Amino acid sequence: MNKNTTKILNDLKISIDEAVRHREIWWELGFSQNRKEFKAEFDSQEYNYYLHASYEAHSLSMFLALGKIFDPDSRSSSIRALKANLAENGRKDISLLISETLKPFEINVQKILDVRSKIIAHTDTNYTEQSVLKSNSLSPNDIKDLILNVRETYYMVLQRLLLNTKQHPDGAFSESTLHVLRKLKT
Repeated sequence: MNKNTTKILNDLKISIDEAVRHREIWWELGFSQNRKEFKAEFDSQEYNYYLHASYEAHSLSMFLALGKIFDPDSRSSSIRALKANLAENGRKDISLLISETLKPFEINVQKILDVRSKIIAHTDTNYTEQSVLKSNSLSPNDIKDLILNVRETYYMVLQRLLLNTKQHPDGAFSESTLHVLRKLKT
């Protein structure tokens, strides 16, 4: 395997791990039952600003990580670059497998890139944040499915290339977030 393939794989691993961890924390701080269970902490003068800013920061970080994973720029370490690199280096079979596996998520990938481009990485003067989010609506489950499927695809690629790496256990960042919220409650 050439150095460029290795670089892309390593960079994708970092971006996928970032997307997973930021999604878990974002979910626990904003969408799960925790908003009700820890309402006093979210409303408190002591923790309110921190918890709300953390929620927003994890949302932004999740979208940025997803943007890196699916960046259309050929110079980026993205899924697109990995597919092109594999095809150029005699592994068109894996490149096609990636395309087939992620094809059901094309619309959501475009929505992620649109949100990232118009309101996160840049502030497009032609659009309001509300209009961008409305035209690119994604449910928390849509985002979770995309992240988990891209991670599964990544590990399938590693397996085909006879490589492996460690993965954080699912829910580790959710549990850690819950520990923090419970500590704030005491």
